[in-house]
Amino acid sequence: MKPLDLEEFRWDGSEFGEEYHSYPTEAEREIVYAVTNTAVKFHNGDIDKIKQRLKSACEFYLRYKDRPALLAKEIPKYRKEVEKFGEREALFPVLHRTYEWDFKKYNKWLFKLAFKGVME
Repeated sequence: MKPLDLEEFRWDGSEFGEEYHSYPTEAEREIVYAVTNTAVKFHNGDIDKIKQRLKSACEFYLRYKDRPALLAKEIPKYRKEVEKFGEREALFPVLHRTYEWDFKKYNKWLFKLAFKGVME
């Protein structure tokens, strides 16, 4: 195991350097160059999109970790799911009352929600 480093997946197209010179005409070389550059841009653009999505998933998880009531308040579509991890009344807190939450199960569910595309 090791930390995620998406920069390892960056690609500069350099392995096409020798192949580029093997094409007999300038027109063929220009086509290969254009296709390679386009592929590099798309590939590296995808890396940037993946990085942004992972960053967003991390921010989502960290914002709502150990804060089920906040998740239910800010994103009501998850309210029914959140209720499974604690007292329903905790979503409408009353001052000076302690509510019971199963934070371990909630945080595990939240992690799977935040990273569902990666964890499948």
